[in-house]
Amino acid sequence: MLIGAALAGCGGELGVGPAEDSPAATEILALSTYAASLGTLIEVYGSAFPDPSQGTLELEFEGRFRRADGSEEAVSFSEGARFVDPATARWTGFGPFRNPFSASEQIGTFVGEVRGRIRRPDGSRTESSPPLDIDFEVRPSLVVRDFQPVSASCSAPVQRALGGAAYRIRVEAIGFVPAVYTYTLSTPSVAGGRISLRQLGSGTLDTVGQRGELVMPDVPEALPSYGAVLSIEARAASGESYGSVFGFEVHRPLEVFYNGNVQVAEVLAPTPVSGCIPGGESGRDVDYGESQTETRSKGYNLNWNESWLSSRTVSVGSQQTIGLSEQNGVGFSTTDGESFNWSLGAEVTGSVSLFKMVELGVGFTASRGGDRSRSVSQSVNRTSGIDASTTTTESDSVTDQNSIDHGEGFSWEASSSESVARGFGGFVLPKSYGVFYRQTMRVLRRAAVVTYNQCGAASVVAELDFFDWAWSPDLALSNACPPLPVSNLPAAACYVPPCGGE
Repeated sequence: MLIGAALAGCGGELGVGPAEDSPAATEILALSTYAASLGTLIEVYGSAFPDPSQGTLELEFEGRFRRADGSEEAVSFSEGARFVDPATARWTGFGPFRNPFSASEQIGTFVGEVRGRIRRPDGSRTESSPPLDIDFEVRPSLVVRDFQPVSASCSAPVQRALGGAAYRIRVEAIGFVPAVYTYTLSTPSVAGGRISLRQLGSGTLDTVGQRGELVMPDVPEALPSYGAVLSIEARAASGESYGSVFGFEVHRPLEVFYNGNVQVAEVLAPTPVSGCIPGGESGRDVDYGESQTETRSKGYNLNWNESWLSSRTVSVGSQQTIGLSEQNGVGFSTTDGESFNWSLGAEVTGSVSLFKMVELGVGFTASRGGDRSRSVSQSVNRTSGIDASTTTTESDSVTDQNSIDHGEGFSWEASSSESVARGFGGFVLPKSYGVFYRQTMRVLRRAAVVTYNQCGAASVVAELDFFDWAWSPDLALSNACPPLPVSNLPAAACYVPPCGGE
């Protein structure tokens, strides 16, 4: 019996025992606070929170909300929480635009429970976690009723702003009457972008910016966009102060969205770039140095939404800016298809270099040297592209492309001398021969050209194919030369036409 027991113990250590434990179930253990004003960031603590690749944590609230006036209303809703780490998430839906616990948006206390549920990328949901009983007090607060450009008429506060545009904001105090309102716009990535405005209160409603005093700084040339934070503080005559803070992204009205995809479009046949290098009697170390250069055209092709191009762009000399006739639209003008001027009216204007947008969006750093060229084509039929829905947040909408029948191409020269690694070398074995080869590869990155209207809604107006070239060296060996040794580089292949090395 003792021997049997010993063997059983050894079997467990060798992995013959029970199967691996299943993944731990998600559980919510606590909130960072149980009394806060709207606009406060609430952290959620628990276990087994999924990272974004595995799913999204949803908070499910069930219970009743006891208003300050003594009345009650039923509460049942769910909202997503942002992943921080497996034990921490952030609930950003507690204001600043509404009180999620109350349709009447009064202060009071939620009494009930919160559960966690995981929404998988395929849309399925896991079972909810055990409930956490909570009493959550909504303290006196500031509710943001309106936040949009002065020239716009949006149905809800915007969550994406345009650089250079003037904005107005309207807030309402609930649970107290402010004597002084203070608004502070902070843009950490933009030097000198801090704006602070203070004015006396005249009741529970207050508006600022309608005279153009709250202007978003222009997006710096080196950034595709930047983050901004707007904080609002209101102080009552009795001395109590309450605040609200929210962040948003500031964009240009035209930009390039790239999701990081890289596709090999074409591989050209390896080309010998050296003669036969003998190894001699004892072998030889050899280094590759570029003895000849190869020049290729790199650049990008645009396939425009013809309906947008014809209705949103005009010549610079025209007195009319097409696009502003559409409510909340942005007008554009161009003469070369690459440099765009935009406006929200006579007082808000700017310029956008499409080349700069491609450089920032796609992320290439090569200088634009050599000869440049532009080509225009008609009746381009495109049936593939990136998923346009990834260009927006959940609160925004996307207008899909249609009538793509106008194409433009912009290119410039790049040479292999700028791209081949200088440190490549090898060893030629004794009594053998080596030959250096160089192979050219065409790489494709597919992106989208996106425009934003004054309300921050995105529309995909063109597909963009950015093509670049890469060069790879190789040292091929054989016992005789000639014939040339066979290169280790892959054979020529075409994956995305047109091909042929052009």
